[in-house]
Amino acid sequence: MLTAVITQTVGTLIAGFIAWLVWGPIVGLSLVAGGGSIAIPNALLALRLIASRPEVGPIVFIIGEPIKIALSVLLLWAAVHWIEDLSWLGLISGLVLALKSLLLTPWIQGYLDRRQADRMVSKLVNAQTKSSD
Repeated sequence: MLTAVITQTVGTLIAGFIAWLVWGPIVGLSLVAGGGSIAIPNALLALRLIASRPEVGPIVFIIGEPIKIALSVLLLWAAVHWIEDLSWLGLISGLVLALKSLLLTPWIQGYLDRRQADRMVSKLVNAQTKSSD
């Protein structure tokens, strides 16, 4: 769950920085605002789910999901009204980027799991070689 949120956040920030360098600060800020309007509510819901007891997790999710959507809409509204000369292309690009970055999450999680498994195996091998010496 946190891998998905981290993927959204890091992807949005990297794309915003690249957009800032290539097309200017307004496009970069608009892209980060669009992605942040998705990533921030997702992070809040994920942290709330992690903090809740397992038996109430489904209830927290059912109540938290509409709140998350409402917060996303509120953040998008705030971005439209507070950013002067908003780049609509940047805002929509950030929104789409944050939503579609979730497609990378299984690949990233698989990589992290394999990496952790490799470390555990190497620790076992090192412990076996030390005990046989």
